[in-house]
Amino acid sequence: MSTIIVSNLTKIYKRSLRPQSGLLKDLFRRDVEEVIGVDGVSFFVEPGEFVGYVGLNGAGKTTTMKIMAGILHPTSGEVQVLGHAPWRRERDFLKRIGFVMGQKRQLWWDLPAADVFEFLKVVYELDDARYRRTLGEMTELLRAGDLLHVPVRNLSLGERTKVELIAALLHDPEIVFLDEPTLGLDVLAQRALRSFFAEYNRRYGKTMLLTTHTLSDVESLCQRVIIIHQGKILRDGSLSGLLGEYGQQRVLHVTLEQNGVLLERQIEVDSSQTGKVLQELASTGRIVEFREEKLSLEDVIARMLGEDR
Repeated sequence: MSTIIVSNLTKIYKRSLRPQSGLLKDLFRRDVEEVIGVDGVSFFVEPGEFVGYVGLNGAGKTTTMKIMAGILHPTSGEVQVLGHAPWRRERDFLKRIGFVMGQKRQLWWDLPAADVFEFLKVVYELDDARYRRTLGEMTELLRAGDLLHVPVRNLSLGERTKVELIAALLHDPEIVFLDEPTLGLDVLAQRALRSFFAEYNRRYGKTMLLTTHTLSDVESLCQRVIIIHQGKILRDGSLSGLLGEYGQQRVLHVTLEQNGVLLERQIEVDSSQTGKVLQELASTGRIVEFREEKLSLEDVIARMLGEDR
């Protein structure tokens, strides 16, 4: 049975409009407009899948995620997560999910993480053996052993992210929602988290759903990608299948010298046309350097959404 079932999900927000007339009576009357956050979205996620859920800002990614986690109530449609309607926030449901939001704190600033973990042990009713096992495994995977007894305010962003992750996963959830988990982190910290998520999914078989604008995260971690655009599902399928559709496309990065001036050119071509394009460029100047790359997921999504490179 699917761990997540989303059927014709719609979320409509209502927001007040600022009065334009400047009349006193308008201070006591506000017009309201409806904004569609998610528009008839349907998909399912199987146990153990690692799914990338991507789109532009405002596409509906986080809204969908918050509904599945029980933070928001849908306007219409059905959602089942582990057999529960999430917005009812039943205790059994909450004990079986984890939610990680980039740069959102759930730890107390002045306390060391270890003190908060002891509190969460009581909240989630974890027995000593399970608590020690999970804490030990997460600490080892994240190499965070020397961070647990340091006040959170004294940790770097990357270090805080590690202990926040442990807090979110301490109760050993069956489903993990990851909303921009690498937001704001440097390249090395992002790489460390990607390694952790990959090993966590492989070792424990957890169902994981990832939203991010760092599409290299999706390429590194996800077997399947769902693309949402303006509240609707644009594409749902395997990552390899999506990239395969554009398998003949290449991006040429060319450094061209013209009249003593170096020019950088980036051109998207079919692989069969690479030689011809380079020959045409050579007729206008001297090619100093070039390299050829396959389209990345970012390139493919930009093309699908009609954006010009």
